[in-house]
Amino acid sequence: MAEEIKISSEIKEIIIYRIKSSKLPENIKMSIGNLSKEPMSTEEIVKHVEAEDIIGKKIIQMELFYLQALKEGIVSEL
Repeated sequence: MAEEIKISSEIKEIIIYRIKSSKLPENIKMSIGNLSKEPMSTEEIVKHVEAEDIIGKKIIQMELFYLQALKEGIVSEL
């Protein structure tokens, strides 16, 4: 089982800002593996992050992994 991470309000705000400021058109929907029964809009994703439910925590985890890879230069090497 993955360890439980404490999510600070600042981290959550950064992730929500990143999601809201994405350049995705409003009619685009996303699926998060098989956790979500139906594709979600950007606003639905933000609601999951705010609620810190299982989907929100997975989104936060993905964003944190991405930001860590960006910091380490892994993303720019691709």
